[in-house]
Amino acid sequence: MNAENDATRPNVLPPPESREEFISIGDIARMILKHRRKIAVFVVLATAISAVFFFLSPRQYKAEGFLQVIQASSDIDAKIDQAAFETTIISHLQTIQSAFIAEEVAAVISKGDETLTAADLSRMVRIFRPAKSSLIVLTVSFSSPEKAVAVAKTWIKQYLARARKNNISVALSQVRSMLKTAQFKLMEIRAKAEQLKANAEQTRPFVELARGIEDNQLWRELSEKTSAEKLEDLSRIHIKGQEQNSEYLTVKTMLYHADQALAAAVANHDFLLDVEKYLEYKARQLENHAIIQEPQISSNAMQFADTMLKTTDVIEVGEPALKSSERGALRKTAIAFCISLVLASLTACLAEWFKTLKL
Repeated sequence: MNAENDATRPNVLPPPESREEFISIGDIARMILKHRRKIAVFVVLATAISAVFFFLSPRQYKAEGFLQVIQASSDIDAKIDQAAFETTIISHLQTIQSAFIAEEVAAVISKGDETLTAADLSRMVRIFRPAKSSLIVLTVSFSSPEKAVAVAKTWIKQYLARARKNNISVALSQVRSMLKTAQFKLMEIRAKAEQLKANAEQTRPFVELARGIEDNQLWRELSEKTSAEKLEDLSRIHIKGQEQNSEYLTVKTMLYHADQALAAAVANHDFLLDVEKYLEYKARQLENHAIIQEPQISSNAMQFADTMLKTTDVIEVGEPALKSSERGALRKTAIAFCISLVLASLTACLAEWFKTLKL
């Protein structure tokens, strides 16, 4: 019975040639220990070289600066559009990391003794945004503490200067849009005033009134002493008078209000023209960096333009300052030790495993 069951029972284990060989943790440990001397020599040498390199390398100083993005709104109590505000923050973050800012900073820094390229600055500068905040943090790593702070200050200064220049372009676009609307309104009001003026000229200010003499007693007395021919002449006499025309008064009232609206439209148009001239002057001044004659405009237009230029959605928080000056040689050496140990052990395991494959 048992023999029959054994004969009919299928083989549980596959044939020897199809079995897979598995490497256990003990086998891995034996592979590593087999090359322990080589591993130890490699790790000691790698750690020693790393320690010398890290301890002899110049100390890196870190400077830190902050920018904050704010909601630019005309109404303080207005509800903030979070999606639009998030877009504004990301736009500033991408712009301050752009290559043209690095080029401008490199041009300013290279005027001194240090010659730096935009690529060098990009490696030294790290710009990021802390999670769930409207802050933009700029950190600069440099071997000189003065240079680290100088690069941070120059980077923020150049970015804010670029933001002000862009602000002028935005203000010019807004003023030109308002000026276009004011021009259309001025033409409409001027045409209305001219039409009313033409109507007033065609309307007589006074109305003539004529009446006859209906006094019977007077005519009776005149007829007794006057001939028939003279009485006929007297009968053709009419007395005329004048009174103010109400239609003319209505047209004159409308014309007065139209003249007032026209004067206001002309003043608004001229005011916006002055603002445009001043903004164009500020834009040329920033581009040429030269003394340009200031346009002769009203003080109100100048104050309005300055107010528009001061309206911004990014501000600097404090002044860039030195953050730390630690070298971190011990930490870096410990990391180098761990990496060299892992690499050496992995190399020993692979070498032993290739030997088994050849066998």
